[in-house]
Formats: sequence, structure tokens, C-alpha cells
Amino acid sequence: MELAALQGSGLDSECLSNLPRVTFYSTMTEPLTYRILVAVLLLAFVTHRAYYNRRLPPQESETIDKLGSSRGSTLSVIIFLLAFVSTAIYIITPSLISWASIPLPDWIHLLGLGIAFAGFLLLEWSHRALGQNWSDQPRITQAQQLVQTGPYHWVRHPIYSAFLLILGSTLFITANWLVGGLWIAAVSSDAALRIRYEEAAMLNKSGDNYREYHRRTGKIFPRF
Repeated sequence: MELAALQGSGLDSECLSNLPRVTFYSTMTEPLTYRILVAVLLLAFVTHRAYYNRRLPPQESETIDKLGSSRGSTLSVIIFLLAFVSTAIYIITPSLISWASIPLPDWIHLLGLGIAFAGFLLLEWSHRALGQNWSDQPRITQAQQLVQTGPYHWVRHPIYSAFLLILGSTLFITANWLVGGLWIAAVSSDAALRIRYEEAAMLNKSGDNYREYHRRTGKIFPRF
């Protein structure tokens, strides 16, 4: 209608053609680079988990107690599945969830990559410090030790800190609050269940030693 009004005002087509053209950015598409980076990030995370599960299989014969399933764990699984689905949609057909996009500058996307990289470094450092004491399913074994070296000198659950850094970084990389929010919610809900069990179990096994360790360290972030 505006174009018709201009034409009606006496401006010829040559004048109209010289008017500046406005290009609108479509939120129906996402930069391919970010989509590939998110796919690589998740692949690297899953590969890392698979490596340690294969290297350190569950020691059922030495298990004294382990975390069982519950309504909370079922809810965590559902949130994880939703996070995977939303990420797959973002990678394959981002237009379906473009309504959850957040306008972020490029440096925020790069910050997300840096956070993810820091998370992987912390994750590997934690595994090396924990050694044979690690199990994918939280459990207490006969040979269980209270590890206080590496990142465990400052934080009681650095592996979960690493999970938050790695998977939470998707909020910045994708600039999509649905994708990032679901990953943060999934890790937070699952970690809360695991931490509650692990701390009660270690307190029961190590007693005063764990109480002192608990007093001077942070849960997932260092205590300042």
C-alpha cells in the first residue's frame, strides 16, 4: 500500500528503484555453522561417556549399595529425551522452533564454545582424579575411597559441574532458550537426585571424614 501511495504521488519508477532496499533477517533459518557445532558437541559428549562406561564397567560383585530408579529419575529421563529431540529439530529443521530463538551477538556464541571446552577439560580432569571410584550409576563399593585430589579438592561433584558447562553451553551456541533450557533442566534434575544419594552414602561410609570434606568444599562450584 505504501508503494502504491508513492506511485500515486507522482514519483516515477526510476525514483522508486533508487530507494534503499530493506533486507529482513529471517528467524526461520539458523547459521549452519552453529547447527554443526552443536551436533559435534553432543557427539563428543556421548562418545566421552561411552568411552568411560566401556573402560570402567559397573562392579556389581563389589557393590554395597547403588541408586535405584524413582519418579524423579523417570522425570529426568523424560527431560533428557525432550532435550535431545529439541536439539535434533534445531540441527535438522530449526524453523520449527525458531519461536524460541534469542537474538544474541556472535561473541556470545563463541563464549558458549569456550564454556563447552572448559567443561570437557573439567570432565576429563575429574575422571582422572576419580579413577576406579567412578561409576555411571551412583554406587558405593567395598573399595570406595573419598577422593580429595584434582578438582575434588575444591568441589564435591565436579563431573556434574562439567555436565552443566557442556550441555548448558547450548543455550549460547544455539541462541535458543528451548534447547538450552531443556538441557539445563535435564542436567539439574538428574544431578540433584545423584548428589542427594551420593552424599548420604558417602556420609554413611566415611563418617567424620566426609563431614569435614563437606564443610570445606562446594557442591558443584568452589566455596569462596
